[in-house]
Amino acid sequence: MKNYRQRVTKALELIAKECPRVARFCYWAGTSAISVEELGHRSSYDIDFHTREALHDVRPILAEIRNNLSDRFEILQSPDEFGSGFRGVLRLPDGDRMMIEVLSNFEDVPDYDLTDSTTMPSIKRITLSKYLENKIQCVAERMEARDLADIHAVLDKFPEMGDAAFGHLLKQDALLIA
Repeated sequence: MKNYRQRVTKALELIAKECPRVARFCYWAGTSAISVEELGHRSSYDIDFHTREALHDVRPILAEIRNNLSDRFEILQSPDEFGSGFRGVLRLPDGDRMMIEVLSNFEDVPDYDLTDSTTMPSIKRITLSKYLENKIQCVAERMEARDLADIHAVLDKFPEMGDAAFGHLLKQDALLIA
């Protein structure tokens, strides 16, 4: 896990330094944020950034990354006509690679769902509570084993979040609980 943490930290440092639009318009989302800063339960294959505002066009962010990290960033999936997201591989100074994904949210993200990153203070990250809510939504939509493992890791370390998890589950489908 130490090597994983180091790779994520190097990637965040490079992005924060070279691509200030990411820090200004996005937050660090997903399992990499929670694993590195809260749970340490598993490695994630990518670093996800989501926009703070709904339907924010991410093409200017990609342009900044291409301009400032052109020799280090390989685009794998270009944004669609709405600029809703892109994916690429960032080559770190030591040659390691990290998958980066930037996605436009479908709704504004309130400040209370974000917190300062301890790994990279110039970048906000998702709170554990919002992460748990998102993972429960993922299970309802796609049912992948990794999402169940993530929920288990949260509730194993923070059992007091069980009631909140149940509430998030009710929001997904009250018929499941009836």
